[in-house]
Amino acid sequence: MADDDLNPTEASHLIADRLAIALEDAGFNVGTAFPELRQGWDVSGAPGVRIGSVTSEVAADLAALLFRATNAGVTLPLA
Repeated sequence: MADDDLNPTEASHLIADRLAIALEDAGFNVGTAFPELRQGWDVSGAPGVRIGSVTSEVAADLAALLFRATNAGVTLPLA
């Protein structure tokens, strides 16, 4: 099944899994650093991904990772 064939709830679950894998690949221990990472819903009831609260240290490490990536020329289309 292609990603386009998934309903929004299934897609948000898949995206949460992919985010967890990407964070692990970047060096984070997701179970410790992002214990609340999971598929969820936003305030309007739309499916999404819940990242949860993280420590200041984890946030600083994530910010540094993103900063280094952008300085290395890594960009992503957001639309």
